[in-house]
Amino acid sequence: MLKKHRALGLDIGGTRLKAVALETPGTVLHQLEIASNAGESPEIVRATLREAHRQFQELGFSPEVVGIGCAGSVDGHRGVVRNSPNFSGWKNVPLKQWGQEDFGVPVSVDNDANCAAVAEWKMGNAVNLRNFVLLTLGTGVGGGIVCDGKLLRGATGTAGELGHFSIYANGEECPCGHRGCFERYCSGTAIRRNAGDISSKEVFSSPGDPRFAPVIEKFLFDFKNALTTLANVFDPEAILLGGQVSLGVAPYLEELQSWVRHHAFPAVGENVRILPAKFGNLSGSLGAALLAVDENLPA
Repeated sequence: MLKKHRALGLDIGGTRLKAVALETPGTVLHQLEIASNAGESPEIVRATLREAHRQFQELGFSPEVVGIGCAGSVDGHRGVVRNSPNFSGWKNVPLKQWGQEDFGVPVSVDNDANCAAVAEWKMGNAVNLRNFVLLTLGTGVGGGIVCDGKLLRGATGTAGELGHFSIYANGEECPCGHRGCFERYCSGTAIRRNAGDISSKEVFSSPGDPRFAPVIEKFLFDFKNALTTLANVFDPEAILLGGQVSLGVAPYLEELQSWVRHHAFPAVGENVRILPAKFGNLSGSLGAALLAVDENLPA
């Protein structure tokens, strides 16, 4: 017999789909992770979302609402993914409509890093903060921004695409169409490319390996400068680091903090903290579920 619960949160990553069943005010009942197939086509990802929902139903869970987080330029109001540079064939994909047709309940859709920021804000290491930036370091680099106690979405819902500000004016070409984008240097994809097709997990687990030491050194140099820019632009109380790559970055947090303290504007550097995200890979799906509850269910 299916047990009603508040929300199912689904986070579409470049390689993995992460999902949680959430009971308010924040109890995670179950979580799972399967291949996202995002490199195939939007229709294949739709089938993957249905498969995750089916697996939850087999375990007896039936959500009242569903939240979906996805990388890329997302119109959260319409629930449409305009484009996602790292996904194949994603253009004006009606995720909200698909979800409501497939799941039969209200569905909310937002950028995955916005979802992750909400999870940290409501339940994680950004509770009680009014100004913070969350970076999600995975296949690409995403960003979620809370400014003066509000999630910053911008005029078109695209605010927070921090992976695509340029740190090298004439740098590498990016699938987004520009050059020198932050994520071309500080994502899991960048590390793998620079390390000769070796994963970021393996690279960071062997910092003394002569093959990997220069890769880590270059990553940290670029990452420090990007963090300093973000600190100066947003003047946050904290910059939180989430996503798979952040696990490898964790041993360098003190080094990153020191760099930003000494290179950002003095008042900013003295105030901002560089922190790990509490929920790691769970934050996107958890935040998607929380957003769905906030938008569709009475308090």
